[in-house]
Amino acid sequence: MRKLILPALLLPLLFLAACHPERRKVVVEENPPMVPPGGLDWGAFNHFEHDFATRAISSSSDQDGFEFYLNQSSLVIITVTGSGGLDAYLDLYDSGFDFIVGDDDGGPGNDPVIVGSLSAGGYFVVVGGFGTSTGDYDVDISVEPLGGADFGVLQVNDSFIDNGGDISDAFDVDSYVFTVYSNVIADFYLTRVTGNYEGNLELLNEYGQVIDSHFPGGTDPFLINQALTPGTYILRVGADSGSGDYSLQVDIS
Repeated sequence: MRKLILPALLLPLLFLAACHPERRKVVVEENPPMVPPGGLDWGAFNHFEHDFATRAISSSSDQDGFEFYLNQSSLVIITVTGSGGLDAYLDLYDSGFDFIVGDDDGGPGNDPVIVGSLSAGGYFVVVGGFGTSTGDYDVDISVEPLGGADFGVLQVNDSFIDNGGDISDAFDVDSYVFTVYSNVIADFYLTRVTGNYEGNLELLNEYGQVIDSHFPGGTDPFLINQALTPGTYILRVGADSGSGDYSLQVDIS
């Protein structure tokens, strides 16, 4: 029985090679170090919490820093949605200002996205613009429990089956993450394999908004004909009651 619990600190689940490998990563190094101005402190996060900010990059030297703290080991999804010609990059650092991972164009278009597991503690992210690009952006962070997997980028005609999921009780949730680059139709099917597990499904976008859910209470749940636009999504697998193993199938058309 396999459960995809990721190791502590960070395992970058969705870390696509940046199209601009020479891009600048500059953090103000002082004693004590300071987060680049222009962002904010999101404070502490528990599982299933989301926050966002709207800011702008006004020049090639402009950067915004955002701090956050995790109360427990978590799956963290951070996305930037740029406008006005901004080709944004996103860098993640630990509380000691040590660089962990960054992304440039891993999301739709020129937008970056970072998905990974982090241990409890403090972190910050830095948003900037590649080259001389400037413009407005929204940065979103979602904090989910460990236990699911990252599907990466899903495209038309992709199909994915995870036969190794398990739920231990009605409080257990597995979070799956995926990104699409174009308009697609997605179908999700959850099938109980063992035990008395009564499952449910919930689909959210990168802005923390619930798109659809199915809590059938005794039969296998499904979400079909989900019209998705380019972006990053979270699929939560939970339980109405019981425990057991499940199989999750995702079809993209």
